Amino acid sequence: MLDYELYYWDLPFRGNFIQLFLEEVRANYRKLDASEVYPDRRLNLQYPGMAPPYLYDCRTQVWYAQMPAILMHLAKAYHFLPDEPEQQTLALKVVLDCNDVLMEITNHNGTVMWNQDTWTDFRTRRLADWMVIFEKTGQARRLKPGAGYLLGSRLTVTDIATAALFARWFTAFRNWPRTWNKTLPSSRVSANGWKAVRRSDRFLKISEGSWVGPTVVARLSSPCGTS
Repeated sequence: MLDYELYYWDLPFRGNFIQLFLEEVRANYRKLDASEVYPDRRLNLQYPGMAPPYLYDCRTQVWYAQMPAILMHLAKAYHFLPDEPEQQTLALKVVLDCNDVLMEITNHNGTVMWNQDTWTDFRTRRLADWMVIFEKTGQARRLKPGAGYLLGSRLTVTDIATAALFARWFTAFRNWPRTWNKTLPSSRVSANGWKAVRRSDRFLKISEGSWVGPTVVARLSSPCGTS
């Protein structure tokens, strides 16, 4: 019996966060196109959601929407939250930060296209500030370059979320500014978050196929992605 059904498009955005988590915990799931639910059925769900991703829990027969809520639900079910209540709140904050960064780097989910000036301003100011936030979060819990976890002594949902957010940037953005690498040497992605990505071969195959295709790379890297 399936554990879950994940509904999302073949795009490298919010659905990838959930898929990477499901791969990490070896869940028995299948991924279905978002059109199975969106837009016609979205308001008829038990707990309606405005847009994908949607996760259907086959065991409890409950629908979930909103990427951060889905991740936190899975993290609790698979014991991927920190032990301390304060750190659990911080874990939620990290997941929400990832969701915000994803919205911002796509210019509010693609409602407006980047141009050279707006991209440069965002990349050097707003995005640089986000990098500092992730870096200081990891350093506060003794994350170091190549070693450790974002929130302490074991893999949590925060490592998976930050890996899902940042991992493809370093392959898709060919002209990734060197200053960013200096800004976040630790939380560029926690080392163990990277391990989770790398051992999820099926996820990597799916993710690379959608994220680093030549058309997408060209669009992201030039001209707005130039350093």
